Amino acid sequence: MENVNGISVKELGSLLEKMKKLLSVSNHSEQTIVNYVRSVEYLCKHTGKHPRDTEIDEIIDYLYQLQYHKFRAWRTIKIYVAGLRWYYTHILEQDKLAFQIPYPKEEQDLPVVLSRKELFKLFSNCENTKHKLMLTMLYSSGLRRNELLNLRIENIETNDGKFRIRINRSKGNKDRYTVLSEKLLPELRAYYRAFKPRDFLFNGRTKGKPMTASGLAHALKMANKKSGVKKINLHILRHCFASHALEDGMNLRTLQDILGHASIKTTMIYLHVSEVPLFKGFSPFDNWEDMQ
Repeated sequence: MENVNGISVKELGSLLEKMKKLLSVSNHSEQTIVNYVRSVEYLCKHTGKHPRDTEIDEIIDYLYQLQYHKFRAWRTIKIYVAGLRWYYTHILEQDKLAFQIPYPKEEQDLPVVLSRKELFKLFSNCENTKHKLMLTMLYSSGLRRNELLNLRIENIETNDGKFRIRINRSKGNKDRYTVLSEKLLPELRAYYRAFKPRDFLFNGRTKGKPMTASGLAHALKMANKKSGVKKINLHILRHCFASHALEDGMNLRTLQDILGHASIKTTMIYLHVSEVPLFKGFSPFDNWEDMQ
């Protein structure tokens, strides 16, 4: 029987399938399932063993290899650790070993943000109408990549003067609403009349199926290249929304709800990259009445 080092391919496939099923019935999101299963799969391929036969030192060596030889960011390592801890806790019932797997120390790296002029240049150099609208919506509504790709037509709510987008089962399996730009609505309606999407707002090559993440990333890459704006990824458009919303006066609590952040601390990082502290800063001493 074919092996992946020491563990058989059949045995590996079986344990991963069991993990997928339990994660699914536990109501985890699709992306969480992918990440958690991948973390265990890579561990098995690294050690050549079944997880039940793997020692804590081997797990730490695996995480070390990821961090220093696969150039994984600390956030990725954190997701992999969460996946391993879940597996050892819920599948193997080895709580003690799960607790020994260390989370990486968080790094406070500030998000990259483009100026409004750079964003205008980026969007203007997107030749495909649908791609331009998708990139603009990522920015104008502060959407995550998968939230945009999974948007269904009925998620756009404009009745009774509403301008909002419903996000279903996003990160953490939470539903929420985000804003829909009034200026973008005419373009959205024109797109709908021209492309006649089915089920999902943005179809891929097949009607009724969503556009792929790689297709959207390629659209950004082409716009990036033509515009001459510094190279960015899709998530930076969400960072730009948050920073610019703060600059325009949106309060942190509202922004937290719109972005779907569990903690206000996550939202507060945008205070460090927006112009709010400089643009609206003042000294309370200037507001004192004359004490003389």
